[in-house]
Amino acid sequence: MLENRNFWIAHMVVLIVLYVAGLVLVLQGQTGHLLVKLDIIILVFHFLEIPWAYKVLKPRNPNVLRLCVMTLVFGLVWWVPARRGLFAVS
Repeated sequence: MLENRNFWIAHMVVLIVLYVAGLVLVLQGQTGHLLVKLDIIILVFHFLEIPWAYKVLKPRNPNVLRLCVMTLVFGLVWWVPARRGLFAVS
């Protein structure tokens, strides 16, 4: 299962849906909604993962901008399979 690219893509889709739903709530003025707070927490944790992801992916010579953006958006749902070679890092 962890070696299945579709498994990870499904998790990425869920994250995108959560972000879009949170954005819709923010645009409607519901900034205190639980989903908006959850999205912010997820993004903060993903931001904190960037150094860890770089350390793990450094042997694969990652493109730093790609690593930062993909880790910020998807977190370990991107860099764990990237470490296994399921996603490009450069």
